Amino acid sequence: MQIGASTGALYPTTTTDEAVDVLASLDFPVLEVILQTLGEYQPAFAGTLSRRARDAGVRLHSVHTYTQLHPLFDPYPRRRAEGMDAFRLAIEAAATLGARCVVWHGLTVRDRQRGATLEAFADTLHRVADEADRRGVVVCLENVAWCAVRDPESVTMARAREPRLGFTYDPFQAIDAEASQPAILEAMAGRLLNVHVSDHAPGGPRHLPPGEGVIDWRALVAQLRAIGYGGPLVIEGACDGDLSRLVRARALLAGLVAGPPVDEAHTT
Repeated sequence: MQIGASTGALYPTTTTDEAVDVLASLDFPVLEVILQTLGEYQPAFAGTLSRRARDAGVRLHSVHTYTQLHPLFDPYPRRRAEGMDAFRLAIEAAATLGARCVVWHGLTVRDRQRGATLEAFADTLHRVADEADRRGVVVCLENVAWCAVRDPESVTMARAREPRLGFTYDPFQAIDAEASQPAILEAMAGRLLNVHVSDHAPGGPRHLPPGEGVIDWRALVAQLRAIGYGGPLVIEGACDGDLSRLVRARALLAGLVAGPPVDEAHTT
């Protein structure tokens, strides 16, 4: 497992393209890029990111979509159509960047409250999976507390409805959803292609760099090993401009990844 970082860790003070250079200068070998605006979805911007990543010697593993640009379950047809157009751009960007994953939050709780059905969700999963297949990438649903895919049961549901899906696991979101972390990972096993890491501090700041909250990272690394995950751990927690926080988080995770496996009794 390599330790990577998301351009979102530098949000909002550093633009996505500049963040690639900054994170590369910190010697992160693998990155996730979060596309923050419709302009960043455009082919010209993907070309810029590709050149910067190549020049910096870093690999771009995943492209994270911006949920608000994809109202795929909106009751207004034109919003749905333009949201799908934007999704195609995100898939195209991932292909241009050589990224394996397109990270998506999927159906939200608000969508469900507004009448979106699981059948509509399944139909949309098929459509985005078809689009991704054409460009050789994988749509990876992320477990998110305010979305339909948030716990082991919903992961299993989505996986059954569209087997081509991949998954992005976020322990912070699992805690927010009061869901079992080991059970979600078991449900994602074999299709887990990406892992976000940000820490959780009850009642305090959100999305902290690992090591600044209460998440048991040793246990998480052990759980990931147990299901055979070998992809990157992508630091997503915001550093608020203090890059040393990202460096400390990487050191913590790298030590755990390099260390010997822990006893199963300490992984729950």
